[in-house]
Order: sequence, then C-alpha cells, then structure tokens
Amino acid sequence: MKQELTLKVYEIDYSFILKNYLDPQLWEKEWNQFVYKDITFVLYLESINTRNSSITFGIRSEHTIDGRKDHDTRTFSYNLKNSNLDSLKRQIKGEMERLIETMERYSIQATSDYKKARDLENRHHDNLKSKAEDFLDKNGIYLSEVRDAYIDYYTSKMSYDYTSNIMQALSHDLMFEVYMIFYKATKQMDKFDKLKENYKQRHYRDYENVMEEIDEKLDYLETSDYDDEMEDGLDDIM
Repeated sequence: MKQELTLKVYEIDYSFILKNYLDPQLWEKEWNQFVYKDITFVLYLESINTRNSSITFGIRSEHTIDGRKDHDTRTFSYNLKNSNLDSLKRQIKGEMERLIETMERYSIQATSDYKKARDLENRHHDNLKSKAEDFLDKNGIYLSEVRDAYIDYYTSKMSYDYTSNIMQALSHDLMFEVYMIFYKATKQMDKFDKLKENYKQRHYRDYENVMEEIDEKLDYLETSDYDDEMEDGLDDIM
C-alpha cells in the first residue's frame, strides 16, 4: 500500500492576530504553519513591547534528527506602525527557512562522514599541539603566556577544516526534498526553480570530492611526509 504524503499548509488569519494581540486568550495560543512528514512549524506570540509598538513572534520547529525528537526556535520583531501583512508573511517564511537550515546542519553533523572529518581535525590538532609543545621545550620556552600564544598561532595556521567543507558540500542536499516542498508550498517559486537547477548541476559532486580528500588525509597522517609538514610549519621562537 502506497504511503500517503503528509503535507499540510495552514492558512492563518494574521490580521486577526494583529488586531487582537492584547487579548490574553491569544497569549497561550499556537498556530500550526506547515507540516511535512515529521516536521512541524508552529507560530506563537512571544512578547509585546509597548515602548516601540512591536510584537515579538516565535517560530518553533518540531522534528526528528538521528532518531531523536527535537525542536528549535527563532524569534523576530514585527513593528505595528511600519510593517504590513506581506512583510509579516515574508518574515515568517524567512524564519522557517532558517529553521530548516538548522535542522540540516544538525543532520549533517549526525552523519558518519561528518564525524570522520571531525575526528581527522581533532587528531591533526592534537598532533600539532604536541609538535608545538616539543618545539617550545627544546627552545627552553616555559612561560605559559608565550607557550599558549605560540600553540594557538601554530595550530590555527596549520589546521584542517573539512567539517566546514562537508557542511558546504551538503548544504541544500541532505534536506533537498524538504526545501523543495517548503518553497513550493509557500509559493516561493523563484527559490524552488533556483535550487532545482543548482541541484542538477552539482548533486553530490563536491561532497564526493571532499570525502575522497578526507580519506587521503587520514592515510597521510601515518606518513613521514606529514611529520615533515608539521616541522616545516614551526616558526622560530627566538
């Protein structure tokens, strides 16, 4: 039996909320915005600022990542004097998109390949720190402030950043379907068309290149050339 696609987009009477935001009955109320599979977006009133005539809205995403139910929230301010319903709707869509980006970031961080990249960076950082400490010992530098500054400089200069590469390579890929459904459901066809075209052009190409380089670097860590590279990166302390 074919599973039914779970997608719901709710029509919210924003003008009613704006006219009645001082009504205590609305303060505890929440409005579902968008539901797709296990992802739900909820709108609510966060606070009211009488000094600058603004309302702070909250958007909460409820979702499952790596088998665990979780949620994230974002807030934004709506000016009652200088804004309109169209600007409110744009703000809501923008915050929902940022929450999808947050979900995607957490999802990428939960992958085994991201963890492999992070472990590579950590191993490399530990090796660099050890190399710098030995270098400082050999040069008789024991003042903690000098040692800490040199180690920070050296490890930063020689660091790897493959986790950022994976994050960039999988941006809008790991949750491609969610982005596409969201853009279409919220009538953002310009973003829908742009993402569709970009995805066809680069689908996983960058990602595969990054993972190939990570595997090569993991092997490189076991070679004498790697040790020589760390040595070459040490700057004279005197």
